[in-house]
Amino acid sequence: MPDSIHSGHRERIREQYKAHGADAFLDHQFLELLLTYAIPRKDTNELSHLLLERFGSLEGVVTAEIAQLMLVDGVGESTAVFLRMQGDLFRRLRLHRLADARGSIRLTSPVEAARYAVSQLSLNTYETVLAVCLNAKKVVQSCERVVGGSLSEAQIYPRNIAEAALLRRAHGILLVHNHPSGDPSPSKADAETTESVRAALESIGVQLFDHIIVGGDHAYSFSTGAVIGVSGAEAEVFSLADYQALQSQAARAGKLLRVMEPY
Repeated sequence: MPDSIHSGHRERIREQYKAHGADAFLDHQFLELLLTYAIPRKDTNELSHLLLERFGSLEGVVTAEIAQLMLVDGVGESTAVFLRMQGDLFRRLRLHRLADARGSIRLTSPVEAARYAVSQLSLNTYETVLAVCLNAKKVVQSCERVVGGSLSEAQIYPRNIAEAALLRRAHGILLVHNHPSGDPSPSKADAETTESVRAALESIGVQLFDHIIVGGDHAYSFSTGAVIGVSGAEAEVFSLADYQALQSQAARAGKLLRVMEPY
């Protein structure tokens, strides 16, 4: 039978996972194992390498758009959906940690907003814009994806944000987008967009609580002008100038360290 060649290997790696967990696997091995549940009658080792080469990391694979995954030879729609669901599951679990006993998420401060924004978008490899609709008690009513962009930019239209607010009868909006580069520092265009969206919302009686830019585990808050790090239990807060200085120092240190590494 066609699958008999690989059935023994599949069983071995599944037993290895049961005995030792994910830490016993390199990324390509873990992805290979994952793919065996989506592709039952084919060797998935080569495909796992192709996916990692195309998207750069395991994180990149499970957060890629379904259409992009399907461009890889050997990935059909069901496999693409299966992979994307892994990233969405991880994001949902992160968001559940922010919810109260009733499952509601209340965002009453920039730190809480930053944690929510990072949970939503830190894994996204494409720039994405979200309009988070809040009621009068600052409870999240909905999170609307208003636009998805390219690897580097997404155009934000104030009218789309206002329409989302009207549709959900929102008391206020938290505007969120990510910088796939990992740097949450705002651009001049980001600042101009913030004011355009604020004006559009004010015209319909809706408040813009904040505009959060996500870069990795950090987020910039326009309402405070601060960069908030949320990777630990306690948030770290930096001025934008201090954050950029720290990043510059880390980059210089990295270059100096690499000089000492063997070829």
